[in-house]
Amino acid sequence: MPPTKPHTDAHKKPLKKIKILQVKRTEQESLLLEHFYPLLGILFVVALFILTAFGLRWDESAVVGLWIVGVIFFLRQLVRFLRGAPVPKKEEKKPLASLPSQKYTPPALPRVSKGFRAMPPEGDKRYPPPSPFIKPPK
Repeated sequence: MPPTKPHTDAHKKPLKKIKILQVKRTEQESLLLEHFYPLLGILFVVALFILTAFGLRWDESAVVGLWIVGVIFFLRQLVRFLRGAPVPKKEEKKPLASLPSQKYTPPALPRVSKGFRAMPPEGDKRYPPPSPFIKPPK
């Protein structure tokens, strides 16, 4: 008895291979570093309320709060300088993916064949298409 071939179904579609996008991992900053300036503002407001609650006037507590926030800001800048960390660059707006990256320059010669004519040949009855509202040219 000859070996039988596996039965193939013609109606079955072959499975398509799916390519999975490989995303590079980026180094994620901590929450404190990512939102440093808003956290300094929150710290200033909290220090203002706490110092006012301890009996200082609001203007005195504001000056002390500014000193606290200023010292923390200065220490952060000093640590970044000593570590040699690069200064963060201002984020530039990236162009949209659909827009070309460079300015369009038209080609030197038009990309049409020699027999191309913009208007239909004279006497062509098909142009404009027949319509009950539009009368064809005479």
